[in-house]
Amino acid sequence: MSRRITSPVRTPPGRGAPGRARVSRAVREREMVAVARRVFTERGYAAASMDEIARAAQITKPMLYAYFSSKEGLFAECVREAGIELRAAVRAAAGSAADLPPDRRLWAGLLAVFTGIEQTREAWDLLYPLEGQGPGGALGARAAYGMSAMTELVEELMAEAARARGLTEEALVHIAPLAEALTGAVVALINWWRRNPHEPKELHAARAMNLTWRGLEQLLEGQVWVPPAAGGR
Repeated sequence: MSRRITSPVRTPPGRGAPGRARVSRAVREREMVAVARRVFTERGYAAASMDEIARAAQITKPMLYAYFSSKEGLFAECVREAGIELRAAVRAAAGSAADLPPDRRLWAGLLAVFTGIEQTREAWDLLYPLEGQGPGGALGARAAYGMSAMTELVEELMAEAARARGLTEEALVHIAPLAEALTGAVVALINWWRRNPHEPKELHAARAMNLTWRGLEQLLEGQVWVPPAAGGR
């Protein structure tokens, strides 16, 4: 009497699949985002597809949608991680220059900003279109987050430089609005760079530094310009 032998059913790689350890949702999400960032970088946002990302991540497309709802949602998460890395890179650059004069620290931070933008051009192009009409939805929220994060970083660097030069806490109230103004100037320089990609990032960082430091340096020395009195010249 013969006995029929059946082969076990093979399941595709995934959560709990044979040969692949079960991982937490947070770990799986990071894995998906890492793959998506690579695909978006190589293919561009428009050309990249959820099918391609799912295959590269060795998961099903429904699972990808279950985690991120849409291609826009997935890209927004990629942008969020890129923003976190940019902030960390700027802080690390400024931290590595901790023993240097304040101007060198600010320079290190500004150069790190332009280096980070160079490495995430696709995200920047989608978040901040040159025609001035930004995205809505999840991407719009990420764009606002990116701007506030950059302002926060610039304010932190300027405040550190001011304190290192002995500026009083009363004078530091000027730092926050100046930092926001500088962020706008940096964004304008980045947009100029996008229109003139042949120019090196170091040149734009130096322009931002000169625009900022010349005025900040005088402020640190207590040299403040004030408007003339009414009727004065």
